[in-house]
Amino acid sequence: MNTQVNRDQFLAGRKKGIGGSDVAAILGFSPYKSPYQLWLDKTGRSERKESQNESAHFGNLLEDVVAKEYSRRAGVKVQRVTQQLSLTDHPWAIGNIDRAVINPEISGNVRFKDGQLTTDKLLECKTASEYMSKLFGEEGSDQVPDYYLTQCLWYLLISGCQFIDLAVLIGGNKFRMYRIERDEDLIDSIFRQVKAFWFNHVIADIPPDPTCFDDVLHRWSKHVVGKQVEATFEQVKLGEELIAVQCRQKSDKAREDEIKLQLATSMQDAEMMTSQGKTLFTYKEQSSTRIDSTLLKKEQPKIAEQYSKTSSTRVFRISNKFKESV
Repeated sequence: MNTQVNRDQFLAGRKKGIGGSDVAAILGFSPYKSPYQLWLDKTGRSERKESQNESAHFGNLLEDVVAKEYSRRAGVKVQRVTQQLSLTDHPWAIGNIDRAVINPEISGNVRFKDGQLTTDKLLECKTASEYMSKLFGEEGSDQVPDYYLTQCLWYLLISGCQFIDLAVLIGGNKFRMYRIERDEDLIDSIFRQVKAFWFNHVIADIPPDPTCFDDVLHRWSKHVVGKQVEATFEQVKLGEELIAVQCRQKSDKAREDEIKLQLATSMQDAEMMTSQGKTLFTYKEQSSTRIDSTLLKKEQPKIAEQYSKTSSTRVFRISNKFKESV
């Protein structure tokens, strides 16, 4: 089986609508992708090749392990659903669920029939690093990270199911199970926001507003020579606030340097400073190797030119005259 072909088909299919993993980005909950970056993906403008990082790679490999452990602990049978689900009246609302939980009182196996699955429960399988453990609440509750919660609620919407269990393997050795019930008000709110994104931005081909500086740099990567815009009163006040914030940062940095100086001076040539057996600070040598570009240009100018690459980006700066006026 060519797994790369299958994954390419999966990624291509996602561009035909909004899937569960897209919802968190639209709502601003995703730590990995902004609404603007999702819009680039959906409209075929993204310059990034969608490839799996190691975390996602092992998450996929361990999905079956998590599903089997959930089945054993919960005492139920689960079934893989390979069909991409969608809402009958809104075919752009799609999703690829991990597993369906068989409810023998409804059906002995799970099928997608008349816009609903022949079960009332789904299973979402996740792996998470140890540092994410604090984002999960008490096992059995619905206290999971928002970007997982919104994905699960989206799957309840498109499947017609009432419950979804989220099984997560944390840090490779902690297995937790959470239960998320159908919440019509919350699902309706999510659906309205996702629908607005799909039609107002993807279908209308209008980018959403930037939500991070990377969005701004991508959308307006070049400046127009000589072009000016007149600041509003609110923008002038924002500029004044920015200067005040930067001044506080400089003051904090100066104090930081002062504290580090005192501590490092008291350590002298010691490798670390401890308190009651606990390490508080370390002050160790750190080596790095860099190319001396100045010497290379002087002694091997052709080689330096051959391997030199010029890149440009826009830099936001505050006018000195404006600083002086504040």
